[in-house]
Amino acid sequence: MLEIIKYNEDEYTFPCLIVLGCFDSLHIGHDELLKKAKLQAKINGLDLGVMMFVNGKGGRQVYTFEERQKLLEKYNVKFILAIDYTEDFKKTSASEFLENLENKLNVKAYMSGRDFRFGEGAKGKSSTLKAYAEDEENGVWYMQVKDLVYVGEKVSTTAIKNYIEDGNLVKAGAFLGRNYSVTGFVIEGANRGKKVVGFPTVNMRYPVEKVEVKKGVYKVKCLVGEEEFIGIANYGPRPTFNEQSNVLEAYLDGFIGTLYGRSVTVEFIEYIRDTQKFESVEELKTQLKLDLRQAKLKV
Repeated sequence: MLEIIKYNEDEYTFPCLIVLGCFDSLHIGHDELLKKAKLQAKINGLDLGVMMFVNGKGGRQVYTFEERQKLLEKYNVKFILAIDYTEDFKKTSASEFLENLENKLNVKAYMSGRDFRFGEGAKGKSSTLKAYAEDEENGVWYMQVKDLVYVGEKVSTTAIKNYIEDGNLVKAGAFLGRNYSVTGFVIEGANRGKKVVGFPTVNMRYPVEKVEVKKGVYKVKCLVGEEEFIGIANYGPRPTFNEQSNVLEAYLDGFIGTLYGRSVTVEFIEYIRDTQKFESVEELKTQLKLDLRQAKLKV
């Protein structure tokens, strides 16, 4: 389990390498950075720490703090430097930020991506860190890692969020290096899927802190404990039944049983179509069969 070190509160006495960044998506560019950081920490006998904003920098996040914490485990990260993105923090200058880190942590090295910005007005950048490390009095070294370009486009959290919101989950997944997913507890619905439509579904509230996928129908993979099921999911209203509230509703092909109160992870693989209002339940059932067939053909 990673240790959580609160910025400017907790101390960490073992010599460490700190990776600086926002890391609210942990995409393939971050993967390259963290692999190199893991290697450098090992070579130099340092503990590896990663800076991370607890609730992002405002707005919805690609991954929650808990999800990011789990994703970091494979890089042999020893601790997360947890920062609350408050008004006071935003007023901290670049030099004050580094001073605060070194007052509490035994920092021997820094690493970051080339586009990392820090300090009030985002005035601190990689060149700032380079100059800081070159001053021998500071007793640290710094390594910059270039931005990753994928099929001619820079990989970034902003691009990933845009792809998710536009329904381009294939591109979002390529940038993330994994399918975008949400996890939640199954809640009881109207049981209409099983009793009326013939497609028993699980209903979940979409996490309020997560970036919303475009409303519509998706090919998905659902994880229930150690089991995986291909299926289809709708996120948004259910106009055929005159219900306007947004619900994540998924059909798990081949699953038998009930999941009320259990945790289910829905991985969004590909957008299939927009949400539609059907004139009859039979028309809806016919379309769902086509959706499922399309999803299964692309397994």
